[in-house]
Amino acid sequence: MLRTVLGKTLWEQRRAIAGWAIGLFAAGAMYAPFYPSIRENAATFDKYLESMPEFFREAFLGRTGDFTSPAGYLNTELFSFFAPLLFLLFAIGAGAKAIAGEEERQTLDILLAAPIPRRRVVVHKFLAMLAGGAVLGAFLWLAVPLTGPPFDLRVDLGNLTAAVVMCYLLAMAFGAIALAVGAATGRRGLAIGVTGGIAAGSWLVDLLAPSAPLTEWLQYLSPMHYYLDAEPMLRGLGVAGSLVLAGIALAGFLAALVLFERRDLAA
Repeated sequence: MLRTVLGKTLWEQRRAIAGWAIGLFAAGAMYAPFYPSIRENAATFDKYLESMPEFFREAFLGRTGDFTSPAGYLNTELFSFFAPLLFLLFAIGAGAKAIAGEEERQTLDILLAAPIPRRRVVVHKFLAMLAGGAVLGAFLWLAVPLTGPPFDLRVDLGNLTAAVVMCYLLAMAFGAIALAVGAATGRRGLAIGVTGGIAAGSWLVDLLAPSAPLTEWLQYLSPMHYYLDAEPMLRGLGVAGSLVLAGIALAGFLAALVLFERRDLAA
């Protein structure tokens, strides 16, 4: 296993992946105990939400405006912010660390001293990020059916799978961007900062662009839009949005291949 860059990377990240996985499981589980109070006061919540301006209601609850059903509750409380945030933190960190982290620790020269092409290093690092993210997604998925039923928080498992898959694709898209920036610059902090800024800007664009007809089209430039607008927890897998996010991840990966192959490494 340790004879490949993929195996070496996964072994080195095993504790971090385990910690993030436990964190995602806890994130999925912590909302369940609060759901009974939401269900018992559903009429009050629905009346209050109906009184909100349409823009604010859609911005924070999505197009369906559902908050009190089990799926609507998880869509709003878990899959609209907290789960994507944790996934993004993991993926951006992993992508930035993949090449730039090795270079800053001065271990990349040792790695490349073996007869390993640069492209294979990038491929294996990308696969390690994908594998680590898949573990996180599995733990997030398990949290809902394992901890929700005692609190009457039962959802369609197909839609839950769709929500986890799209959250995963969103994170891998930004992780690939961080990988590309790190491969191009060799600076982990810069890769984290640039990618984090793009993610924050993407969220703000998707939140604010629909507020005016002249700027509404800008939301289609936001990767966040293709995840948030799909509302997979309520409506199942958004095929078009999933393809866009997967395309961004693939483009970032291909950019990392080309940029790392052509760059002179720091001494």
